[in-house]
Amino acid sequence: MSFEVYSTNCLDYWVMIGDTPAEIEEAYARVTRTVSLMLEYGLGFWQCKLRDHIQEELLNVAREVFHWLKQGDWRFDANFWPDPAAMIKELQEMKIELTVSIWHTVDTRSESFAEMLEQGLLIRTDRGIRIGMDFEGNAIHYDATNPTARKYLWEKAKVNYHSKGIKVFGLDEAELEYTAYDYDSYRYHLSSNLAIRNIYPREYARAFYKGMEASGQENI
Repeated sequence: MSFEVYSTNCLDYWVMIGDTPAEIEEAYARVTRTVSLMLEYGLGFWQCKLRDHIQEELLNVAREVFHWLKQGDWRFDANFWPDPAAMIKELQEMKIELTVSIWHTVDTRSESFAEMLEQGLLIRTDRGIRIGMDFEGNAIHYDATNPTARKYLWEKAKVNYHSKGIKVFGLDEAELEYTAYDYDSYRYHLSSNLAIRNIYPREYARAFYKGMEASGQENI
């Protein structure tokens, strides 16, 4: 067995042993801390789609997959969601909590791109053009290791979602999926992608945890 690090200032590691998989997982949890108890409304029925039966049914779902115009807008498309606050209130009256999926990719055509680019809130590339993903358009990820970028994203989510009643967020793409896996080219506020990319999901979650906490949301 070997461990390889391509870029780092230091390296800490630990080895966990146990006679059963459960013992190993428990040892891991003691180091990383266990997760919080699931919220009460999260223990109820979750609506999802098991399968589509005909081609047109699947295509109709695919055509409506996003609630926003471009990645990086972080708001409901007003053409199809004219009054999200009223919609969310009605759902909550039926004991239904709406979860909003957040993508941390910023399309070059989105309303946030120019401002985030100017303020240095996007992941940079050491070579080539600044594109991390070409799904639904050319996009680059916001830099979750930058405190200012975390604040920027949360403020967008606060105004467009949280203030309207959304209190559950699905932070998608947290594992930093790139179209081209040129890991050595991507550079963040803290360091090179090679050195720190594993902390990205933690910092991504931090933006929303700290934001919701500061807004008065409690884990109840």
